[in-house]
Amino acid sequence: MELDLETFLTTLYVMTDDLYQQHVQPHMPAQQGPVPELSDSEMLCLGLAAQWRNGVPWKTERQFVRYALAHLRPLFPGMTSQSAFNRRLRRLWGAFILIQQAVARKLWSAQDCEIMDCVPVPVARGARSFHPGWLADIARIGKGGNDRYFYGLHLLLMVSRSGVATGWTLAAGNVQDRWLAELLFSSRVGVTQLSGPPDGGPEPPTDWVGPAQSCGLPSRRLILADLGYDGEAWYQHWAEDYGAQIITSPEKEHHKARKWFSSLRQVVETAFSSLCDSFGLQFPRAHTRWGLLTRIGAKLAAYNLGILINRTYGRPDFAFATLIV
Repeated sequence: MELDLETFLTTLYVMTDDLYQQHVQPHMPAQQGPVPELSDSEMLCLGLAAQWRNGVPWKTERQFVRYALAHLRPLFPGMTSQSAFNRRLRRLWGAFILIQQAVARKLWSAQDCEIMDCVPVPVARGARSFHPGWLADIARIGKGGNDRYFYGLHLLLMVSRSGVATGWTLAAGNVQDRWLAELLFSSRVGVTQLSGPPDGGPEPPTDWVGPAQSCGLPSRRLILADLGYDGEAWYQHWAEDYGAQIITSPEKEHHKARKWFSSLRQVVETAFSSLCDSFGLQFPRAHTRWGLLTRIGAKLAAYNLGILINRTYGRPDFAFATLIV
């Protein structure tokens, strides 16, 4: 079943409002001053809709605001200007994290494992990669992606066996993957730190490492990772200090074991592909740190909600490209 744009927006709003009432509003500060024309639920719905890239007449958040001002006032009569839209969304950036985590808990089965990996999030391309200006305080040149080198950040993403995003964090592009995992595991147990293995491991990074609020909840589930996280000292440290059980590719095991591991690892690759193609994860076009955190949070929340909508209508989880017609 495919949805027309109005049905999609209505479905998205109903789900967003339910999640807001249950999981976000209890954490919001008391409202002061005049009541805004757009409620928080409406703002969150619009911020989530702005992340979609398939089947919609916009390709950027700016284009979405222009389209909403011209065509969506019957649904959202309080629709505001671009600058006011951005300010409201930045204030609600934590709400996107709460929505993403609430949907993850709803879709995550008790028998699930987790799979983690990093992906580059470039913030500039071409000549700007060599003369960076955007996000100069947190973005750096790193290795990875199709171009081998990029200017931007690394995103560490944790997904369930079915591909639901369960936690994430960011760091400068030159920060090694293990340090993002260190931040995520330590934050999950409430002791956010970058200590590393106790027996004289590498020095912690000095460049920017991202939010702890988005890392997710403590979990005793098995975590699958690629060889970029390999190292017995790290495994022991993560298991003893944070209760995180990590396994990497069983290179010396039977072919069937490697095939099983690869099939599970493919899920996170599919998640990254969907986030880039259907939600614009590559080149998020943010100009400030808070703008970047807001957009990444909105994209991960929209991704999880997209899976929930697909399941609600009996569609494949990753069928984002054909959801809206």
